[in-house]
Amino acid sequence: MTKGLNPDVKMKDSGIEWIGEIPEHWEVTPLFTTLLKRKTINKGLTESNVLSLSYGRIITRDVSTNTGLLPESFETYQIVEPNNLVLRLTDLQNDWTSLRCGLVTQKGIITSAYLALTPLDAIMPEYAYYLLHAYDLLKVFYGMGGGVRQSLNFVDLKWMPLLLPPIEEQHSIIKHLNSKLQLINQTIQSLADANVQLKTYRQSLISEVVTGKIDVREFEVKGVDTSA
Repeated sequence: MTKGLNPDVKMKDSGIEWIGEIPEHWEVTPLFTTLLKRKTINKGLTESNVLSLSYGRIITRDVSTNTGLLPESFETYQIVEPNNLVLRLTDLQNDWTSLRCGLVTQKGIITSAYLALTPLDAIMPEYAYYLLHAYDLLKVFYGMGGGVRQSLNFVDLKWMPLLLPPIEEQHSIIKHLNSKLQLINQTIQSLADANVQLKTYRQSLISEVVTGKIDVREFEVKGVDTSA
């Protein structure tokens, strides 16, 4: 993500210790020059589609089940639009495992405790998501502001350096990552399906053997003397 797709491209020092070298033609720019803070409050309950950040994805939340904490009124929530980015930058001291960045794919409302960002023309929303997701995996947010802090806001992030390739290269990076991640997800699903099939076979085998449906009298166990 930080090195680009061309292994032969000329590199330069990014000036960022935890990133190192980047392609020479990439820019390093403060976050506020490409991502704007967004906060449109749901006054008058104009939106009712409640969203949630879960495992790095923005999903629709089923509020009819009353599971989890719910506000007294969804008027306190903020409205987000497709291609907005959402960051959960709370509880940084205690929670080092949650995925804290998500890309909005549908209009809705989400808690105002989260930071919502709108990408400008210089950065593609999906590239911005992948970049901030990489920062999240590198635990960048946890070390900001002079040590671990309980929470961060836009002021804390506005000077955070972002890597900015040309738009055409951003598109290529998105396409490459989407393709690789699709393959990985398909492999994970295939392994999960195979695991289910093996468990089913195991249960069936045990059931058929112990109920006499399979004759095991002539079955030879290698390395075990059954003649005694």
